[in-house]
Amino acid sequence: MGFLTGYRVLDLTDERGMIAGRILADLGADVVQVEPPGGSTARSKAPLDPGGASLFFDAFAANKRGITADPEAAEGRNLIRRLAATADILIESAEPGTMAARGLDYADLQKLNPRLVYVSVTPFGRTGPKAHYAESDLTVWAAGGPLDPHRDGTRPPVRISIPQAYLHAGADAAAGALVALQARHRTGEGQHVDVSAQASLGIATLGRVLAYAVGDSQPEWEQPARPRVDQSGSGSATAPSQKKWPCQDGTVEFHIGVGPAAGGFTGAFMRWMVDEGAAPAELLEIDWRTLPNRMADGSFTDEEMAKVRDTVAAFLATKTKREVLRAATERKLLCVPVYDTADVAASEQLAARDYWVELGEGDRTRRLPGRFAKVNAEAFDFRRPAPNLGEHTAEVTAEWLGAPTRAAGARPVTASPGSTLQTADRAALPLAGLKVLDLTWVVAGPVIGRALADFGATVIRVESSTRIETARHMQPFYDGVPGPENSALYITWNAGKLGITVDLSTEQGREVVRRLAAWSDVVLESFSPGQMQRWGLDYATLSAGRPDLIMLSTAIMGQTGPYARLAGFGNVGAALSGFQDIVGWPDLPALGPFGPYTDYVGPRFSLATLLAAIDRRHQTGQGCYIDVSQVEAGVYFQSPEIADHNRNGTVVHRAGNADREHAPHGVYRCQPGDDGTDRFVAVAVRTDEQWQKLTALMGRPDLAADADLQTAIGRRSRVADLDSLMDAWTATQTAEDVERCLQASGIPVHVSASSRDFCADPQLAHRGHLVRVPHQLHGITTVEGPRYLLSATPGQVTRSAPVFGQDNKYVLTELIGYTQEEYEKMTDGGVLR
Repeated sequence: MGFLTGYRVLDLTDERGMIAGRILADLGADVVQVEPPGGSTARSKAPLDPGGASLFFDAFAANKRGITADPEAAEGRNLIRRLAATADILIESAEPGTMAARGLDYADLQKLNPRLVYVSVTPFGRTGPKAHYAESDLTVWAAGGPLDPHRDGTRPPVRISIPQAYLHAGADAAAGALVALQARHRTGEGQHVDVSAQASLGIATLGRVLAYAVGDSQPEWEQPARPRVDQSGSGSATAPSQKKWPCQDGTVEFHIGVGPAAGGFTGAFMRWMVDEGAAPAELLEIDWRTLPNRMADGSFTDEEMAKVRDTVAAFLATKTKREVLRAATERKLLCVPVYDTADVAASEQLAARDYWVELGEGDRTRRLPGRFAKVNAEAFDFRRPAPNLGEHTAEVTAEWLGAPTRAAGARPVTASPGSTLQTADRAALPLAGLKVLDLTWVVAGPVIGRALADFGATVIRVESSTRIETARHMQPFYDGVPGPENSALYITWNAGKLGITVDLSTEQGREVVRRLAAWSDVVLESFSPGQMQRWGLDYATLSAGRPDLIMLSTAIMGQTGPYARLAGFGNVGAALSGFQDIVGWPDLPALGPFGPYTDYVGPRFSLATLLAAIDRRHQTGQGCYIDVSQVEAGVYFQSPEIADHNRNGTVVHRAGNADREHAPHGVYRCQPGDDGTDRFVAVAVRTDEQWQKLTALMGRPDLAADADLQTAIGRRSRVADLDSLMDAWTATQTAEDVERCLQASGIPVHVSASSRDFCADPQLAHRGHLVRVPHQLHGITTVEGPRYLLSATPGQVTRSAPVFGQDNKYVLTELIGYTQEEYEKMTDGGVLR
């Protein structure tokens, strides 16, 4: 039994959306994968086992039942309609217009089942100027913004070496479906959920897509490695290419961070070296938190920093990855080993948290990532391996067509005593009436609260103006001016929330939070494991007498296990989940994904689990505690590669922009932009027909006639030659001209979108993705909108993120019930700061 047991999901997706159904299946839903008689195209996706079976399909079709139905034939379409009439959710990833041509679009199926939630996963959205663009994972990655900042020296932007774009979109689709279910509880009606992979990916740029909109003209990746002279705390004395360090058995991820936010961690690292006799005690005299000022005035020189780097390099070269991880956990260092696939599969932490599941028997056994959250209730249900083609056709049709399900009638909404959840006729948005206390920071936590606020929840964000949260010190800044009220990153992921300041170092401050928790239906937190308990704010304490309370904790390693106390941000999560090792060029050290990558992945799983828990709360009145590990979320996005390693011993290696299936496949330099910036396009030739069209556009009949290049296998054997030819061809043209030319011939291509491109993108404008809202200090601010569009109850961004203490009086006196006298006393006593 899982949170979603009893729900029926009809999954018509291919490789572009299958993860959505897998997430819902893991949470207990009965998910039926529908394939044409010849099988889904996902069955040919790499990696493959020695017998030719797709481990991609086996990973993301696991836990589902499988049927065949030909959507091109009347009989198959009729079967899909009959099944959809009894389903709660349908997910599809066909090219826009395809389902309508088959008579299987939302408008068609809504007539049969008005309660159906119909989810579409597409590259750019179902309508708009780019809705019919030829696409690939690489070109969508380029369009959404994450590709452009992945730079190593003068080389082109480089992708993560395994497909990622549609995994982000698919995970969003699962959450979007669950939001729509919440709306159905209120209205009794289903609706259409439109997920654009391009729009899903803005989060994976750490707010950098907003730089142009807010006037920050020089994003961090275009600047020298030298820190700014400010109090941002986000500085680093380490250039991007210098953040990886050799150790005895691999590589270590370590930034020599400076400034208030990161300098303390660097000081702790220096203490480790001094304690082991590997560095002079003079290093302990350096205040790494204020070092940017000394570097700016010349009292700490580049030569001195070079000596520090040499000392660090010599020290780490003597350590094993295991020794580094243990020291990082015990000493709270931002220094961790860079894991590869084999390290992830052998992780002590993942084993201790019972993360893996084995499904199937004999040759069909697959060891896969399993519970993407630990929950103190029956949340997950693992039942079967990926189905054989048509394996459950008779079984499913007998069950689904032989008995009514929830979709056939209204589903009661049962709330626990004192619940604030409203009924359908009193709420316009799916989550209206839900009360949320947000104690999170940076990205991985705030993204969750932001999504809840978008769809109607009242979210109160608690922070402190004396211990300023890191995101407030991170680019991009309004007009390029650093300041805690100027970060577009902070503003976008806290839009729509109420904001109060509380000093949690005081007992009075903690009592305020307890009263807020008593008001709340959901509590979100992302402090270091154990901190909430030390404050008396842990789930056991807050839920005493509150069986309906839901609390979610998100951390790098989760709340349990031998390395749970490990400190860090999403770059640490990326190192320990295997992503740092698979971004970069084969002839250079690993580059790693831009920013804290698992900060972008973890919230998607957090939100899906949380929404499923809210659904269960509706039925039973019971809350729960949810423990999310960013590392575990990141590993889930490598499920096929983990299956491949466990089956074949394969270890993924970084491959630049090369692909294991297609060629040419790369990012190519074009003419500089009007402002002199480097410009690139991403191109992915996915079929032999596209190759022939490309050679015609290039004016190269010799390439078209070359027998070695007639197949993808042959083209992949000559990747270097093809990349050189492509570079020479695109270098004479603008990126925009290359995009127009190739798209006109149906070849997947897109400009490697900068912030300026993202902000001016006509497709994103069509979707209303960038939203301008009032801000108390800046007048008007720009934030990203909801990542999925609901047809009946679309999300809304009603206000900007709060400035410090903006809503103190309203929240504490009108919502929580403090008297005016009590409020003034706390204000005068410094509790509300």
